[in-house]
Amino acid sequence: MKKEAVRQLTVPFDRKKMEAEVSRRKHDFDMISLLRLLFFMGYSPEEITFKSYNSLCSQNGLIEKIQFQREPFKNVILTLNMGLLSAQSTLPSYFQKVIDRGLIDLRSFYSFIGYFDHTILFKFFELVYPELNLNRLFSLEQMNLNHIQMLDLRSCSTLDWLFRLVFPELDICVDKGNFPRQVAMNPLKLGNAILGGNAVFGDKTSIVVSGRNVKLFCDEELTSQGSPWAIEIKKRLKNEVFPILSTIGIDLQVTLVIKDQKQWARLNRASYLGYDKIIGNAEQDKQIRIFKGYIASS
Repeated sequence: MKKEAVRQLTVPFDRKKMEAEVSRRKHDFDMISLLRLLFFMGYSPEEITFKSYNSLCSQNGLIEKIQFQREPFKNVILTLNMGLLSAQSTLPSYFQKVIDRGLIDLRSFYSFIGYFDHTILFKFFELVYPELNLNRLFSLEQMNLNHIQMLDLRSCSTLDWLFRLVFPELDICVDKGNFPRQVAMNPLKLGNAILGGNAVFGDKTSIVVSGRNVKLFCDEELTSQGSPWAIEIKKRLKNEVFPILSTIGIDLQVTLVIKDQKQWARLNRASYLGYDKIIGNAEQDKQIRIFKGYIASS
């Protein structure tokens, strides 16, 4: 929409009269209507301050007071009957006893509590009314990713749950394992290296780290769409699994097990090519290693 059209849609109003009327009729608003009106009046979320009303008794309404300020900066203070100083406060009663006895500097105390009060109330209304702050709301993908990060992604049970979501057609088995990892080190230099320090022969060394071993079991080599499972698994790992695991960093090995294919016959001194089917123990399902390595944290 062009700026000229926006100007035509703007309704002129007397700011001082409207602010006085809003303050007077504070009990006529619910919170979402008040916030929408403040946004219409030109107040951004950063110019709105929330604070709680200090009271031991429950009040009749949510909004206790609305104060508009111009100095030292543009700001509107919303005093609410909820928060850390309200009758429903989660603060211990000890603080109220100290206030009643006059054993504390009230101005400093209210300023200190007010910082946490505003943050808690602001986040609360931001979550309750996400439609009011679309510019602040994360995308759906980012929000879902944040929820997943609250889980322990290194846990075998969590990984099992994640892979079952991504590969609902396959059977999943997740367990712990030890994997070698190449670590960059300082190369050994004569006259500079310290015996027992971090220097090694070469520019890297191999260490054994704890990781997770994931096995995906399928009955047939091809998916229902006719593409090989090995290619489909690589695609889903790259697009759906690795972006999530890259937030934590993990050593991972993913193996595809195809049940309808067995190990091939191998050349061996005790075997005759074209005669023996396989040398060794009982037949085993064919296994294809799809991925093995460290998924670095971003």
